[in-house]
Amino acid sequence: MSVYLSFQNKLQRPFFLIKYRPKPFKAKPISKASPVHSATTFPKPSLSQSFYGHGHQRNPADIVTTQASTEMRKRPRNTPATREVKGEIVEDLMSLLPDDILINIISRLPLKEAAKTSVLSSRWKYLWTFTTVLDFDGITESSNCISDPTCIDKVLQLHRGSSINKFRLCLYSKDLHESEITNWVYSALSKRVQIFELELWPRLKNYTFLENCYNNLKSELSGVKYLRSLRLFSVNVTGEILEFILHNCPLLDQLSVVRSETLVSLKVVGSAIQLKHLRISTCYRLNEIKISTPNLLSFKYFGPGQELKLHIENAPQLVDISFRGVMLTRVRNVVGPITSCFPQLKTLELDSCDELYAQFSEHELPNLTHLHLRVATLNRESLLGLASIMKACPFLQTLIVQFDYNGYKVGRRRKVPRHSHQHLKLVELHGFLGRPIDLELAFYILENAMTLEKMVVNRTNYSFGCGNAKDCTKLREAKLRQGVELLVL
Repeated sequence: MSVYLSFQNKLQRPFFLIKYRPKPFKAKPISKASPVHSATTFPKPSLSQSFYGHGHQRNPADIVTTQASTEMRKRPRNTPATREVKGEIVEDLMSLLPDDILINIISRLPLKEAAKTSVLSSRWKYLWTFTTVLDFDGITESSNCISDPTCIDKVLQLHRGSSINKFRLCLYSKDLHESEITNWVYSALSKRVQIFELELWPRLKNYTFLENCYNNLKSELSGVKYLRSLRLFSVNVTGEILEFILHNCPLLDQLSVVRSETLVSLKVVGSAIQLKHLRISTCYRLNEIKISTPNLLSFKYFGPGQELKLHIENAPQLVDISFRGVMLTRVRNVVGPITSCFPQLKTLELDSCDELYAQFSEHELPNLTHLHLRVATLNRESLLGLASIMKACPFLQTLIVQFDYNGYKVGRRRKVPRHSHQHLKLVELHGFLGRPIDLELAFYILENAMTLEKMVVNRTNYSFGCGNAKDCTKLREAKLRQGVELLVL
């Protein structure tokens, strides 16, 4: 009897395989008394005879051992898709998936959780290093974030993928160095990144996005040309670099710049530019924006407008404009340049004032369906000047009015001619104090919006002695047209 130790693979337990060597068979002489059997009537050998040979006498202990060996041979072998758990063979369907699907699943996990998958098995050890999403969020406090500069360096060194779908770096640190950020940015761009987001708190005054590697990018465009979305928050960037990116990234369709101190002028000019969404916010040194591109769909600006020179032309697809934060006394400088887009606009968001009403009365917005206005007013001023804006939008469906009581006067109390609105379905009034002039606007809308379906009145949590919650009872008790829902929050 011989004993062999067998391993089917490295992940399985070994088992013993027992083989027996039968004794040599010795034929006995046939006596005369013994009957001679023909080939057709020769008896079938028993199990012991077929396995051990004729004439072999089995030991009872051999029978038990032989049965155990037979059962072991019948046991299903462990494969990459099976695993033995508590003595049972469990099928591992996840391991049957190809690597690209497993990498897609890992890329949807937070980066720290993705790295933990390396301990599952030898196959999973390096899969996480091919993740297509690198999200370093050090601003949001979470145990799943990797925000330490040393860890960021290590992850970028270990990353084996040839491309990155999304690279997001949001850090809050006073000890960051320009060279570290430059290396991280250049590493991401070299991986053909598509979505790039950089957010630094506090802003590094001496760091300007791509300034140190700008010359290299001019000669090596293989990585930067894959950009589809670029978002810079609290990061300094110049107009020259942004214009270079716009002209050399044929796939770029979203650009957002927030709180840049070095952005003075921005020109989005060119028929080859594929940009569709542009957002500029709180760039206080910006004094000029020029837009002339046929593919732009939306433009959002938030910031001062005293010295801003805005030029918009040759933008036939621009249907969404938001202009907020502008000093109300200079709002005329803003409305004038965008009047060329009035015939095609579908969504408009503005800070309104008395000067704005007169300009709207001279134009018509036939395609506008969504209007969002922020109104500043004093207690004795009327809000019915908004009626002239509503009249200029005959197909308006959604009206959102936000009341900001910051001391600016908007409109004077005067009679406004009644004008029925045939398409207005939803009205939201935010910061509603319940004063007589607030109620006057609400009742005007209820009486003239013929197809109104819902009005939401969101009362402010503070008051200047000019209204209280009891004043809204008049609105609740008002007789509403059938099918109109009034919601007072």
